[in-house]
Amino acid sequence: MKIKLINKPDKVVTAIEIGRKWIKLVQVQRFKDENKLSYIDAFEIGTASDEDLIYKIADLSKKINIDSNNLIVSIPHMMASTRNLDLPSTNLSEIEDMVDLQIGKQTPYSSDEIIKDYHVLDSHMDGYSRVLLVIVHRDVVQRCIKIIEGAGLNVGRVGLSSEGLLGWGRFVCTEAMLMNKTGVLIDIDYDGMDFEVVSNGSAFFNRSLPLSLSDALVVSDRDWQEKFVEEITRSIYAYQNEVMDRGVEKVVISAIPPAKQRLNDVFLRGRIGLPVEIIDQLEKISKTDSALASYNNLSKKNLSFSSLIGSAFIFDKQVIDLVPQEIKMERGFKERGKDIYRIGIISVFILLIVSSLFLGRLYNKERYLNQLNARLAEIEDKTTTLHDMVRETAVVKDRMATKGMALNLLYEVHKAVLPEMHLVMVIFDGEENLILRGESNAMSEVFNFVNNLEKSEYFKNVQAKHTTRRNEKDKELVTFEILCPLNIQ
Repeated sequence: MKIKLINKPDKVVTAIEIGRKWIKLVQVQRFKDENKLSYIDAFEIGTASDEDLIYKIADLSKKINIDSNNLIVSIPHMMASTRNLDLPSTNLSEIEDMVDLQIGKQTPYSSDEIIKDYHVLDSHMDGYSRVLLVIVHRDVVQRCIKIIEGAGLNVGRVGLSSEGLLGWGRFVCTEAMLMNKTGVLIDIDYDGMDFEVVSNGSAFFNRSLPLSLSDALVVSDRDWQEKFVEEITRSIYAYQNEVMDRGVEKVVISAIPPAKQRLNDVFLRGRIGLPVEIIDQLEKISKTDSALASYNNLSKKNLSFSSLIGSAFIFDKQVIDLVPQEIKMERGFKERGKDIYRIGIISVFILLIVSSLFLGRLYNKERYLNQLNARLAEIEDKTTTLHDMVRETAVVKDRMATKGMALNLLYEVHKAVLPEMHLVMVIFDGEENLILRGESNAMSEVFNFVNNLEKSEYFKNVQAKHTTRRNEKDKELVTFEILCPLNIQ
């Protein structure tokens, strides 16, 4: 009699996407040398409230045993904005400062209303860096987190569907187009398309296109393909206008069965002028029979799963992280608190053992437990008292900060200005803004000056409103005007 051994996966990764009309979910079993798709599901949101969605995901979590430690939430590209930036620096700290300054130019929302992350794609010898900036409205991310955490799960990662599509492409494209060539990856979903140009394993250009599989239901296959070619051609031109040094060599389309039936690679190759490969999303993916059956059924609803599958595949290597900063800080405090708690428990436990050697049978287990609880309660009371003292001190500090405001502002400006800079004029508009005008030898000095001012407790949202370069006596000078709104409470 032969005994069949079950190959247990190292872990099971779950990827969830909460879109406008559908919630999609996949699970991937991660083995040492293989990724295997084990579960696919989706349900329509319709008129369901967030509470209804919470109950639905909670029931599903119990059914398929979702592990919060291996859970990623994917934000659809159509609900985010991506920008390609060429920044005049290769220094990571300077790039971060420049990205922060660019936020106001790239979105109509304030910094408090958005969540952003960026990825440095490459750096040039001339001192410039190419950066991919991702911006999502805070309400979108917070709604996803609210639903997931309401279902009793923790959100460790929030990624972007475009990065998941890139992960899918890395696994299914056996050619070198994703490593030393430049190609286009396209994912067609029920409400739109993801278009991204990939080179050297990174996405250099991203775009959401309005054409979807749902549109194919109301027009002929020929007309739909014509619109498809028009959108792809327009996007390739837009890419080439931004990135001049990397020409597109191939187009790869991630297609569910309905899309594959409507697309003709020979027709597309002739119209686009590039090699075109249409790949079924699960064609080169290891999967279970049940996952394949669910995929074939759900694909009839024009639902794409390639970005979710890719997100699960690259779970440990996700670059874009859209988890709000305050949640990251809160989790960091909790982790440090757990470490302190563990150390305290271990210390108390050691003390109890040492004490037991001397006291013998005089103390029973119940008394030990009472002593431990009393000690923890004492620590908790002291912590609460200390917290109240810190809060009261902060209030007093805030009230004292308004005294001598004028001198303090001049002191803060003097402290922040660099030796190489020359301030020509300091203007107070009589309301809540301080305007600084001057000259500098380099643009990076202006950015550093802005960064120094932003660190001051007296200013908020410092912006370089105008910067002008000119040559004077064979020397480059930068004239600047910086707006410093006062942080007065």
